[in-house]
Amino acid sequence: MEDLSSLIVIVLIFLAFFLSFSIGGNDETPAPLAATGTLKFNTVLIIGGLGLTIGTIFLSEEVASTVGAKFLGPTVDYTIYMLLSVLISAIIWLIVGSFSGIPLSSTHSLFGSIFGVVITYLLVNPGLDPAGAFNLSKLSSLVIGWFVSPLVGFFLTVILYKIIAIVFLNKLKGLNQIENLETIFSLALLIAVFGVSVYTGANSGEAIGIIYALFDGNYINFGGYWFGKVLLGLFAFLGLFIAGRYVIKNLATQTTDARPSDGFIIQLVVFIVLFVVTPMGIPISHSHVIVFCIIGLNAGKRQEVDYKGLGKMALFWVLTFPIAAIAGGLIYFGFYTNGLI
Repeated sequence: MEDLSSLIVIVLIFLAFFLSFSIGGNDETPAPLAATGTLKFNTVLIIGGLGLTIGTIFLSEEVASTVGAKFLGPTVDYTIYMLLSVLISAIIWLIVGSFSGIPLSSTHSLFGSIFGVVITYLLVNPGLDPAGAFNLSKLSSLVIGWFVSPLVGFFLTVILYKIIAIVFLNKLKGLNQIENLETIFSLALLIAVFGVSVYTGANSGEAIGIIYALFDGNYINFGGYWFGKVLLGLFAFLGLFIAGRYVIKNLATQTTDARPSDGFIIQLVVFIVLFVVTPMGIPISHSHVIVFCIIGLNAGKRQEVDYKGLGKMALFWVLTFPIAAIAGGLIYFGFYTNGLI
């Protein structure tokens, strides 16, 4: 049995790598930069990937601890089979989203999987206290963050666009002035994309959270934990570069009449939101935030939005948590029925 546990730990580590790949593959952060067409597409991917890697390795500790330990209450302790169930269900759904060109929430996928596994654990152990299954304070912070952050993104984008339009854009006369200003915004956008990518990596600490849970459960040592973080950062880069191009291309087309100033507004707002919530250990869906920023930009400019495309995204978003929960619960129940708990 000890040999089997060791094998499962190895499998978990490899699956965490695939989860990190999936998170990178579903990262749409560089989409505004890609939409402007100021840089080659592969260059955009490299810039986003480098930022994502740095944030994943060095700034994801708070979010990782939420995923790996703080989300659960005293009734439940992670077992390696719970972790395995969570990873399998989350990875499958994220891969479906990536190759469908839909920016799903890795946060909702993973926490949906955790929720389903914990509920199944309570159902097969009826004597346990359900109230102690989750850290209710952390759970409430997560739910509030999930709902509030996209709305903040929307309204901040509208406000920031109005300010920039009044101060800069509406005062421009002639094509030369417009091009000169947009050139300045191109550089600002490049810097903003990199900054947002760093904090996207920091806030998307779900894969790191799995390694953290193994470290917290004494399955791996501190050196192994940090080595795993470095590898996970590299896998996030590969995921964005290889699979993320589909999501980024799809989302870039949703930004109508894209200009560097438009992309800068979106990225600045996303950066503000991530900068506030990440140190609090609250993993939010930056996918939802950036899409609501795009909607807010179009609302501020009074331009049409591709509601058909957004409706497809919304359907996937709504389905993410319950599908991940059901899949995670069923997978864990399969382990339980075979005596693996």
